Amino acid sequence: MENKKIKLGLFGLGMRGCYGLNDILQCENIKLVAICDKDEGAVAQAQARLAENGVTDVVSYTDYDEMLKNEDIDSVFVFNYATEHTPAAIKALESGKNVLSEIPAVTSADEARALKAAVLAHPEVKYMFAENCCYWANMESWKTMREEGKFGEIVCAEGEYLHSEEPCEITAERFEGKDHWRMYNPAIRYLTHELGPLLEIMDDRVVRVSCMEPTARYNPYKRGPENGAALFFTEKGAVIRILICFGAYCGATHNYRIIGTKGSIETTRLKNIGDAYSYASLEEVPGSFMNKTEIPITISYPGEGEGGHGGADKRMMLDFADCVLNDREPRLNVDKAIQISLPGVLAHDSAVLGGTLIEMPEI
Repeated sequence: MENKKIKLGLFGLGMRGCYGLNDILQCENIKLVAICDKDEGAVAQAQARLAENGVTDVVSYTDYDEMLKNEDIDSVFVFNYATEHTPAAIKALESGKNVLSEIPAVTSADEARALKAAVLAHPEVKYMFAENCCYWANMESWKTMREEGKFGEIVCAEGEYLHSEEPCEITAERFEGKDHWRMYNPAIRYLTHELGPLLEIMDDRVVRVSCMEPTARYNPYKRGPENGAALFFTEKGAVIRILICFGAYCGATHNYRIIGTKGSIETTRLKNIGDAYSYASLEEVPGSFMNKTEIPITISYPGEGEGGHGGADKRMMLDFADCVLNDREPRLNVDKAIQISLPGVLAHDSAVLGGTLIEMPEI
């Protein structure tokens, strides 16, 4: 498959899709054929960004159905609104296109069943879930350490996604009357950046969910719950705690922690995740029980250069293209997509019911 490339259609040119263009253009196994967004302004902005990079042969669409009719496209990046990924992914699969779908993959159990059915009905194409944090260097190193037995049996794990605005940024001009999904979607539903890497590290899946959502209001213009704290019980008997905090004076970063019977590891909270090293207590390292040993790995791989999310976006895109070109099962297939996304949906359902324990359905 040397010098082979997938022929890509990019659907969704908002912040995620537009900034993803730079990574797409750097992927040697991807040929960008078309871009699409219902917002003509977003299309124009993307065209300008492409022109700045000397790319002028990309076809533009404002109708997704029309883009899917383009026979030059064999793969689609579904980077549209976070609440609308499932129907867009299913349409692409049904049109014979390979799919890389942004997070979350689904917004309900019914969508999960429909997505799984569509993937099974079209084995000739690939479906992959775009949880880029699974491709961070520190998370992949933790996964290797767990596989080597350095943590023993996992007791519990923690993940936090803190992402708020400063008070001076919360203005009527910026937020009032806006209908973006971030204005109404419950924050806990957007937990895949935390749950995804942890489940991958642990090689585990969620079986039961409980959640609470604080009532304090930080951004008065948002209509959905801005924060949520969820507990997940896993198939292997571990407990995972996830905090999603989009409405507090907390800055913007990710925090992770794994605690096992032979060792524990966590990212430092003293620096943003992009610069955060890991600190571990390991049975095999004398003295680290009380004085953690530093593991100097951040989210980025040395020598890879700049890229979205510390280079993870490009690594993820390259991996997807390789799966298509070499007929390989994606690491984050549809089952992983559902196992990582659906717990967040059930967590909000639990919070609405006062923290009631909810079983994860078999899909």
